[in-house]
Amino acid sequence: MSTAIELAPDPQLMESIRAVGYTFPTALADIIDNSISAKSGRIQIVAPPSEESFVAILDDGLGMSAETATHAMRLAGMSPTFKRGETDLGRFGLGLKTASLSQCRSLTVASKKQGESVVAYEWDLDFLAETQSWSLLELSPAEIANLPCIGLLNKQDSGTLVLWRKLDRLLPDTSRSELDLAEELARAKEHIGLVFHRFISGDTGRPLGISVNGREVIGADPMIEANTATMPSPVQSLSIDGKTVTVRAFTLPHRNKLSEKEIATAQIGGSFRDSQGFYVYREKRLVIWGTWFRIVPKQELGKLARVRVDIPNSLDHLWALDIKKAQAMPPPPVREQLKRIADRIVAPSRRVFTYKGRNLGPTEVVRLWNHIDERGEFHYELNRSHPMVASLKKALQDLPHAKSLLEELLAMAERGFPVDDVYSRLGQDQKFAGPRANEEDMLVTARSLASAAHRLGLQRDQFIETYILSEPFSGADGAEELLRSAYDASA
Repeated sequence: MSTAIELAPDPQLMESIRAVGYTFPTALADIIDNSISAKSGRIQIVAPPSEESFVAILDDGLGMSAETATHAMRLAGMSPTFKRGETDLGRFGLGLKTASLSQCRSLTVASKKQGESVVAYEWDLDFLAETQSWSLLELSPAEIANLPCIGLLNKQDSGTLVLWRKLDRLLPDTSRSELDLAEELARAKEHIGLVFHRFISGDTGRPLGISVNGREVIGADPMIEANTATMPSPVQSLSIDGKTVTVRAFTLPHRNKLSEKEIATAQIGGSFRDSQGFYVYREKRLVIWGTWFRIVPKQELGKLARVRVDIPNSLDHLWALDIKKAQAMPPPPVREQLKRIADRIVAPSRRVFTYKGRNLGPTEVVRLWNHIDERGEFHYELNRSHPMVASLKKALQDLPHAKSLLEELLAMAERGFPVDDVYSRLGQDQKFAGPRANEEDMLVTARSLASAAHRLGLQRDQFIETYILSEPFSGADGAEELLRSAYDASA
């Protein structure tokens, strides 16, 4: 019969778990998860420039008793198979320790429940290496009183203070510590504003306040829902293992309809193209974004497509959510349904680029350029039937040489269409700012056309009907009145 041998891990295991792959922003986000699970309404991140650099994360949540705090400092204090509450953002019971120690060598957690005294515990990697013992330090009242930011916790009825000290990973170069810390905090603010934007906006109930060194974190909604030009689709519900996954697709507006701030928010992955895809939220916390999960390829004309997927924490085992809550993969039953949704949502994004303009209803607008498909290829031709082109050709009908020159000019414009340059610039998300007809420009054009219309014997109603659906008048406010007044003025 085999003999069971208890083989405790070496304390050096704590050094190994530092290499899980956290960044400073993702590590902070993992600590914030715990604060949200503890019903916090306000989270303060404090990291002042000083000789003894530290990072403090203070919340006003429920706090922990001595027993609960000790358990929280245990590695894998909760099994991933344990059924969590619906608002619990934890996963493996490792986040507090792995996230913190990925950035520092000393992790201190001080906490108090309402009506109780503050308790504090510390993992110190230097102490573990020195003693070669698996020992958690319990701080004395005097040591607690000297902790950075402890006064802020003492002023609260309850809450938890997480302290990172000995920041060897976060600030390896002490000569640049102040500058490096400022840069890291700026990146962290952006990341936190994105990942927790639905909590900050109050989508989960009361708005969550998060500050970094006293400055509020602003939520960044990648769907740009506040912009009225964003096109949302109806919410769809998928049933997986008796649980509900909700899906909603969005088509972002063309960048010309976005503010600079909205453009920055929409370009999470560095560009619109890289940011298209699924955005997976676990209990309304963003865990992965800007990917089609290899269901469909990323493409230039699909770069305005976003699909929000909301999953409950009870389906973690199916989505293969990792320790950092930064990677997930949809299970096969969900992939099949997501593929159908992805194919559908990319089409509206294509249409935004195929023709960016006002929707004038079922009446067909006369375009200056025609898109021609031919044997799997395409090109553009100037519309010879456009009223302005047709009027010019008619005016030159008694001048064959001039009429021939006009046709050659149109053909040269078609052959010289700078498609490669346009594709390259749009691919870099450059904003198109070509000449646009303002009211004064349209009035000059209308008067010129009206003079020609009188010479050709067109009546006013015929004149208006001819040009009201052609560019640049199609969809312009007051275009009909402008054409009418131009016709009457040239009579």
